[in-house]
Amino acid sequence: MVAEIDRAGLTLNRRALIRRLAAAGFAAPAIASILADGAWAQGAATPVAGEFASPFTIIPPADDPAAALASIGVKQPLIAHGGFNFGTPPSLVDGLDVANDAFFIRSHGPSAQLDDLSQYRLTIAGHVDNPLTLTLDDLKAMPQRTYQSFLECSGNGRGFFSPVAKGGQWRNDAIGNAEWTGVPLHDVLTRAGVKDGAIDVVSQGGDFAEMQRGLPIDTAMGVDTMLVLQMNGEDLPAPHGGPVRLFVPGWGGIASTKWLLGLTVLDHTFQGDFNVNNYLVIDALGTVVRPVRAMPVSSAIWTPGVDDEIKAGQVPITGYAWSGLGGIAKVEVSTDNGNTWNEAEITDNGGEHSWARFTYAWEAAPGPTGLLSRATDDRATSQPGQVAWNQLGYQYNAVQRVLVNVSA
Repeated sequence: MVAEIDRAGLTLNRRALIRRLAAAGFAAPAIASILADGAWAQGAATPVAGEFASPFTIIPPADDPAAALASIGVKQPLIAHGGFNFGTPPSLVDGLDVANDAFFIRSHGPSAQLDDLSQYRLTIAGHVDNPLTLTLDDLKAMPQRTYQSFLECSGNGRGFFSPVAKGGQWRNDAIGNAEWTGVPLHDVLTRAGVKDGAIDVVSQGGDFAEMQRGLPIDTAMGVDTMLVLQMNGEDLPAPHGGPVRLFVPGWGGIASTKWLLGLTVLDHTFQGDFNVNNYLVIDALGTVVRPVRAMPVSSAIWTPGVDDEIKAGQVPITGYAWSGLGGIAKVEVSTDNGNTWNEAEITDNGGEHSWARFTYAWEAAPGPTGLLSRATDDRATSQPGQVAWNQLGYQYNAVQRVLVNVSA
């Protein structure tokens, strides 16, 4: 049988992780920061599907956000959310794609980097006929494809929930759009020879958090799921999972494992912590509503912002709309607190997986008002006015209001 290591419940628990981090030279505050995040905060043991030797250098988070960014080579002043978690300020978003250095960063633990790319290995094992070990050059030699897609943290917008939901209080800063280039995962799995009866493909990252996430085989074999090698025409930067990252367009970022080391095909559903205890929409009564997968249709006004000085006259309203279930068909804007709506112009759209940029020419009259945007995707699904609160604050997509005051 496949993956008995998983069925037997082999675990990487908090105590084992502490020992490994301490042995690597991590200071106590850095270890505490890592343990406070996500699954480790639960205190639960985590089943793993397999272990792969990591050639990555592990970088502990610094206490000072600027020092943490500098330690991973990021120069832009991003919004700090603790550890290696940084949001993109609206001022750094101009155009359809977000620059690599300005793109949001989400990490469950430390960051990682590979100093010698020749040491990179990707192992494909489990319920396959031909287990593989591929180098970076092997992957680069395979047929590539490129598309534009947004990437959104599952907790983007969590900061809008009331009462406060557990987790980092992201608002609209844990999303970005980029051009991604890589190898279709379908091609790699086909080369490995996936056996009949495959259920999940478990991806494992090379950081000390040993991030593992099970992906349904149908999604893994989908035409758009890929192993990313480049971001915006450059080699995939280490803070974003380089040299190789799994990428599942439209799904919450948890599915797109960074610093990818291994893929294990299972003939059963993976029972790892990041599948069965975390990244679930859990209602106020503790009922699991659904797992976090495709991100819902949403939009946000980028300009004007709450603190912008606005004078009466024509004011351009700009923003972005996105959906993990299809392309954006329409964006509407309200300049009177949602009483009336007018269709905005979609000025830039990178395709099915990309977010869309919109603009609306507003004749602003003096006084306070609320600006709102509402997106509809090509499945005719529109943003709701409200979203039911959930304990972990996932998949917030309610229509948002920007309160402004217009001077004469």
